[in-house]
Amino acid sequence: MDPKDLVAQGYDRIAESYLASKDPADPVILAALERLVAGLPDGAAVLDLGCGAGVPATRWLAERFAVTGVDLSARQIALAQQQVPGATFQQADMTQLDFPAGSFAAVVSFYAIIHVPRTEHAALLGRIACWLQPGGRFLATWAVSDWEGSDPDWAGWGAPMWWSHYDGDTNLALLRAAGFTLDWAERITQGGETWLWVLAHVAGKT
Repeated sequence: MDPKDLVAQGYDRIAESYLASKDPADPVILAALERLVAGLPDGAAVLDLGCGAGVPATRWLAERFAVTGVDLSARQIALAQQQVPGATFQQADMTQLDFPAGSFAAVVSFYAIIHVPRTEHAALLGRIACWLQPGGRFLATWAVSDWEGSDPDWAGWGAPMWWSHYDGDTNLALLRAAGFTLDWAERITQGGETWLWVLAHVAGKT
């Protein structure tokens, strides 16, 4: 099976239980989002890549901004439309999106790019940089280790899953190569897992 199909079908199967596990007030996510949107005008266009069911990030962002959420899973998108009726949603492979240059003031992606084949990460980052307005910001979580593989029963959720990612230093190098300037990068451990959180921007007024 194509890895992307495995990811989409896996999230389709666990969508409801995965949503139930989410904390709408997750302090790490909300604190990072506050960094992202500091100074952004109300109504600014924001893109959430790998939005899942929209909780908590899309919902929080949609309270002030015009949010577009994208996810590979049809069931996740259906749940997101219920959870965040004020946002716009699209079921799609994030590597195949086609937005005009300068469409968004900010882009966010939590725990999602790790499901994109890592050979496509550089091109994806280049596209994200293009979609951002001058000075536009990008907030994302990255893996801290180099690995590609699958699990037939991801953490006991009852569905298979697949991941593909580089180590933290390589991820930072890819961001810089795509034209991003790093504003904040920190390894944060939560729930026994460590992630690299990065806020960056493209050239222009910040």
